[in-house]
Amino acid sequence: MTRQGDGRGHESPLQRARRQRGWTQAAAMRRFEAAVLEQGEQSPTGASLKRMFAYWESGQRAVSVPVYRRAFVAIYGQSAESLGFETALPDLVAQPSPSGLEALRRDLDRVMSHGAPSDFVVDDWEQLAERYGRATRDRPAGLLLADLSDDLGQLQAALTESRSSVGRRRLTRVVAQMSGLMLLTLVKLDDRTAFRRWARTARVASAEAGDPLTQSWMLAQEAYGHFYSNDLSEAIAVAERAQEVSSAPGGVGAPLAAALEARACAAIGDRRATTAALGRAEEHVSHLSGDALLPSAFGYNEAQLAFHAGSAYTRLRELPAAFAAQERALLLAAPGDYTDRAMTRLDRAACFAVDGDVTASAQEIAGTLLGLDDEQRRGIIDGRARDVIGGMSTKQRQLPVVRELHDLVRST
Repeated sequence: MTRQGDGRGHESPLQRARRQRGWTQAAAMRRFEAAVLEQGEQSPTGASLKRMFAYWESGQRAVSVPVYRRAFVAIYGQSAESLGFETALPDLVAQPSPSGLEALRRDLDRVMSHGAPSDFVVDDWEQLAERYGRATRDRPAGLLLADLSDDLGQLQAALTESRSSVGRRRLTRVVAQMSGLMLLTLVKLDDRTAFRRWARTARVASAEAGDPLTQSWMLAQEAYGHFYSNDLSEAIAVAERAQEVSSAPGGVGAPLAAALEARACAAIGDRRATTAALGRAEEHVSHLSGDALLPSAFGYNEAQLAFHAGSAYTRLRELPAAFAAQERALLLAAPGDYTDRAMTRLDRAACFAVDGDVTASAQEIAGTLLGLDDEQRRGIIDGRARDVIGGMSTKQRQLPVVRELHDLVRST
């Protein structure tokens, strides 16, 4: 897009389209919000949307999120190209390129120690981080990756241009939270290289924020990345560090890290350490209240604890305890929390296989995967399904009911 000028000859395509409709910016924003909602997605609101509109219409920021591009096409009735979008709208989610994500991460590192935020935008950014935290429970990771990338780019600009030193510390905390959410998203997508790079940025941001609870939460997210990368010793070490950092009760990072430590200890067959870590997780959860118990990346509750306990018992092959925890996890999990529900069902499939009921195991795997779309299955869910099948005996894998699963898993 071109930048805004004094005359119509220097208008951006979005400004020109709005002028041709005879709409004020406020009117265009209302129609934009409605068009995004019609696609089943959430639009930025209030000051956040006004700021984004100003960036888009001045040409300072490109409209990079596919659903936002489609909304502009719908309200203005023009093609994507005529509105200044460089490429045609994709049918699937357009993912930021690895090089683009890496450039963004490096830019965040550079600005972390410069500038100071303007106070009037900090509240909006904190609320945005909270909304993203809730969205992690029921929104596909691929969609979150695109939106997080776009908003982190704008957050970088806010850090650079801000003025208030007090606001800067608050905004740096938001950077730590958003970077931690990026970690979580990349873990779900099983992008191990990008995860490791973003882990460093998240550590720097959480340390700069000077908030032990945020630092503990971020380290817990990093520990999960190491766990799903099969680096179990590092997962345990980082999880222990997360619990050490959070000395005060009431933080989400400590129970999250303790539960992850239990799963990692179970994966290496250490029953005593697993039991101890689960005990600490239960103790930490007993101190949580209010927003800390909400279904969000920034919350932790009995449903998540039951899932993690079931996962640990599954890896220890303690079937009665595993089945009991899995049943409780499925009972307590929100209907839209597809990741924990799917992973719980796949753990149950693993237990069926250990118990010798291969038909039940295969049916559980098939039912889990067929109940999700391709975006939801992508990454660790499909990976866990492959692990469950791979963990069966050679005789079990040769049975027709299991062999029929191979194409289903590969198709993801």
